[in-house]
Amino acid sequence: MPIDNNDAFVAEGGYQYDFLAIPGSKPPPRYGYATQTWGDNPRFPVGGSFHGYYYGVVGSGGYSWYEGGKTGPEVNQYSGYAGVLGTGIYVNGVAGTSLNNVGVYGQVGEIPETSIPPGMTPGVFGLSSNTAAGVVGYTTGTIGWAWGALGAAGGGIGAWGASLDGYGVYGYSAERTGVFGQSGAGPDVGPLRPPLPNDAGVYGTSYQLPGVIGASSYNAGVLGFSGDNVGVYGVTTNPASYAGYFHGNVKVTGALTTHVKNAVVPFPDGTQRLLHCMESPEHWFEDFGVARLKSGRAVVKLDADFAKVIKREDYRVFVTPEGDCRGLYVRRKNAKSFEVRELSVGKSDVSFSYRIVGRRKDIKGHRRFAKIDMRAPLPAPRSTSRKTAAKLRALASRIRKEIRQRRAKGAAKGKRSRALPKGPRPSIRPQLQLPRTAKK
Repeated sequence: MPIDNNDAFVAEGGYQYDFLAIPGSKPPPRYGYATQTWGDNPRFPVGGSFHGYYYGVVGSGGYSWYEGGKTGPEVNQYSGYAGVLGTGIYVNGVAGTSLNNVGVYGQVGEIPETSIPPGMTPGVFGLSSNTAAGVVGYTTGTIGWAWGALGAAGGGIGAWGASLDGYGVYGYSAERTGVFGQSGAGPDVGPLRPPLPNDAGVYGTSYQLPGVIGASSYNAGVLGFSGDNVGVYGVTTNPASYAGYFHGNVKVTGALTTHVKNAVVPFPDGTQRLLHCMESPEHWFEDFGVARLKSGRAVVKLDADFAKVIKREDYRVFVTPEGDCRGLYVRRKNAKSFEVRELSVGKSDVSFSYRIVGRRKDIKGHRRFAKIDMRAPLPAPRSTSRKTAAKLRALASRIRKEIRQRRAKGAAKGKRSRALPKGPRPSIRPQLQLPRTAKK
C-alpha cells in the first residue's frame, strides 16, 4: 500500500496472509530493496547512502497490526534526530552483527585514531571524547529489578570496567545501593536483608563464598572510613560465631570498648584456654619488683620508663615481706623513689616484693563508672518504597545538568556542532493501511 508521501519511492509486496489464504499463491519477496554482490570482490564499496534532515534511514520491523498500526515506541529527545532510526514491535529495533569485528560501534566527538585502543572487538563498542560517556544505559523503571545497564556472560565476566587514570567501575544511586554484587544462584543466594543497613554504597552477598573480598600487595586490603560514624561495622546473627575475626596482629590507636576481654593461652595438652582480665573504674599502670632491707631500711627507685607514663605525684605501693620480720611499711614517696622500713624500728635484712600502681598520665578528664551506650550507632533499617515521580525528575535533571556542563567544557576546547532547530517535526512513521481482519 502507498505511503502518505507523493514523492516517495516504494517497493510494494503482498502480505503474508495472502499466500496462506489463497491456494497456489506464491510467498511475497523477502526484500523491498537489496544490493547484492558475488565472489571475493564486492562491487559496491557502499551498499547505499542516504541523507535526510531529520533521519538518514528509518527502519521498522515486526507485526505492526498487533498494536493497532504502531511501528514502535514514540521518539524522544534522543531519538528525535538520528542518522539511523530502527524501531519495531516484538522485534529488535536495531541489530548489529559481525563475524570477527565490532557488532555495533557508537561514537561521539572528534577522536584521533591514535587515542583508540587497538584490538578491541566487542559486540557493542562505544567511544567518546572526555566530555561524555562512551556507553550509557538508563531505565525509568522503579519497581523490582530495573536495569540501566546489564552485563551477562555464560562462563566469563558479566561486566568488566577498566581505566587508565579514572574509576574502573563507578556506581551511583540516589536512594539505594550504588553497586550490588551477588555470588550464587537459585536457592544458593546470600542474605539480601542484613540487620543493618538495608542499602550501602557497595553491597556484596553470597551463600557460601565471602560477600566482599579486598586484597592488596602493599596497602590496606579493606579500608573503611566514615566522616562521623563507624568506619567498619561487623555483625552476625549466630551467637556461636564472630562479628569480626583477625588472623594476625591487631593494632588499635584509640580506645577499645567491649563487654568482656579475654586472653587465649595454649595448654600442655594442646588445647587453647581462656583467661580473663581484671577490670577497674580508673586507668592504671602497674609495675612489680623485689628488693632487700638493710638494717630495716630500703630505698627503691622507680623504673625510669615506668615513671614517665604515670602521674608520679600520686601512686600506690604494696609491699610483702619474704622473710621473718616485724612487718613493713612505706615511709615516704617522691617522683623518683619510695622508702620501705620495718615496723617498730626493726633492723632486719629480709627481702620483700612490691607492687606499684599509678594512674595513666595520658588520660585526661576521666569519669568513674561513666555511662555508655553500646547500641550500634547506625541508622535503623528503613522500609523500601517506590521512588516518586518528583525524585525521578530530580535525578534526571541532575544527569542532564552534568551532561550540559561537560559539553560546555568540551566546546570551549574545540568546535561545537550546530544543534538542529527545535519545534514540531513531521511524522516519519509509515502509515500502512492493513486489513484489520489479520489481527490475532
